[in-house]
Amino acid sequence: MRTKLQLVAVVCCLTACASAPKINYYTLDMESSGTVNPPVNLVVERVRTTDALSRNQIMVLASPTRVEYYATDHWVGNLADIVRQKLTAEFGPGVEGRQSLALSVMVLSCEQVDGAAGADARMQLRVTVRDPSEKRYREPLFEKTYEVSRPAENNSASAIVEALSICAEEIAADIAVDVGGL
Repeated sequence: MRTKLQLVAVVCCLTACASAPKINYYTLDMESSGTVNPPVNLVVERVRTTDALSRNQIMVLASPTRVEYYATDHWVGNLADIVRQKLTAEFGPGVEGRQSLALSVMVLSCEQVDGAAGADARMQLRVTVRDPSEKRYREPLFEKTYEVSRPAENNSASAIVEALSICAEEIAADIAVDVGGL
């Protein structure tokens, strides 16, 4: 009797493992678009996310009042780290002898937005620019919220992440233009 119970337990465990859904992991495209040419060195010091974006699952704004998450499509790591890496790739390496500015970023949205026409990718970043030689709590040189939305090629996590990568590239280009006037 004991052997039968053990066999049933093993079969149940194997069946449960075999039926677990495959998890797909995504990151933003970390290749530089080559379109961002900041006139100063931009160093992304700190990136934070809202609580809703702190999960590893990709967020879907299903309606103006309902949020969902992809069940099997996840970010490969912390979204704040992914956004920091993408912005750093876009701004490129520092150039010796050039002024450096420090950026703090709050990710307000990085999500799929479902609408009647299909799925859009939306990224919204609040960016604070400081002189790194100044104390952290002094008034920033510049502060602005950037938002870019673009349609995804289809209603899949892969297409949304590709579109979010382009959103990040567009925001990085806008930041580079804005800091050029400081």
